This record gives sequence, structure tokens and C-alpha cells, in this order.
Amino acid sequence: MDKYPPTLGDNHIEIEIKDGAGQSVTDAKVLVNYYMPPMPRMAPMNYRTDAKLKGEKYKATMNFIMSGPWVIAIKITRGKRHQPRS
Repeated sequence: MDKYPPTLGDNHIEIEIKDGAGQSVTDAKVLVNYYMPPMPRMAPMNYRTDAKLKGEKYKATMNFIMSGPWVIAIKITRGKRHQPRS
């Protein structure tokens, strides 16, 4: 991520994927799901964005609308195989 700790507003993330031989994977679909754990009397906050390949890295922007704990889950799909990461 471009900011640590993340801040309100846009935060950019880069995801680099390597295969077992250490080669960059550039043919995957990468989904970034970021959400805030449920809190009493608050609507669920769950957002998704596709990471786009730029060079050998996948890039996405997450917009955090409030401060607090956010969970980021990355789903990588290549062919018919799914490899969840969090």
C-alpha cells in the first residue's frame, strides 16, 4: 500500500503475483474486497474493486470512508483455480 497506516480517502495497493518458479503471473484476474467488520447500528460497509495489470503488478485503489479497522481480502483467479489471500 502507498500509505502506512492507511488514511481516509484513496489508498493505492500493488499486488505482485509469482508462480512456483518465481516468474511473474500476468494472466490472472485479481479482485480486492475491503470491508469494515459489522458494528451495532451501522450499515455494512463492503466494497470490491478489480486490480488492473500494469507492467508486472496488479494495481487498485481503495477508498476508506471512515477510520477504524478494515479487512482486505484479495481473490486471485487464474484459469479455473482460485487462490484466496488475506
